[in-house]
Amino acid sequence: MSVHTGSAYGNGPDADLVEYVVLTIPDENGLAGVVGTVQQLVESGVISLIDAVLLTRGADTPTVTTVAPAEHVHLAALLALADRRLRLSDHDVALAAATLDPAVAILMLLVEDRWALALADAARSAGGRVSAGERVSRERVLAGLAQRRVGPASVAAAGHVRSTSTRGDLLSRGPQAVQGHGVLAADAAAQVTRRATLLEQDMLTFEQYEIQRRRAVHE
Repeated sequence: MSVHTGSAYGNGPDADLVEYVVLTIPDENGLAGVVGTVQQLVESGVISLIDAVLLTRGADTPTVTTVAPAEHVHLAALLALADRRLRLSDHDVALAAATLDPAVAILMLLVEDRWALALADAARSAGGRVSAGERVSRERVLAGLAQRRVGPASVAAAGHVRSTSTRGDLLSRGPQAVQGHGVLAADAAAQVTRRATLLEQDMLTFEQYEIQRRRAVHE
């Protein structure tokens, strides 16, 4: 039986198992149920909560507000569960803020996937590690479920097994497909900030801003 060796940084989260999750909710006042569920997941050992950020946006403005724990009892209760030795950066929050539609809120959770500790330890015992992963988007999952296999597998010239099917891709990019220091080639947060400035300067209408914001965060 393998024994979990933990992070290389003392008793912090396992560096191979940290993930962020974004929950979109129509009203931040509905967080009570979410907090209760997170508490159950933490107590059962499924996850460890590291950090949490709550963002809100009005109906007719590009401005996104980061809610302070002192202003929201449910957010304060959530952060009381968090380790917070690792924190989401301002740019992390800005990237999430760029995805926020008018008149909704999002809750960002930074978690350690403790359910995968045994799997990570098994990989390390074999001389490897958990090296990559990405949450598959809802749209890609639904598209994949809607499509059907139309033919048998064939072998490509490179020797990889290929399927002659119409199934859509689940991965939006290859594992670890980033440019230097983990920074993506296109910075959605910067693009959205520039669009917001153009809106403030009356160089874009609110409708044009929304179209360009959505394009930036989904490309």
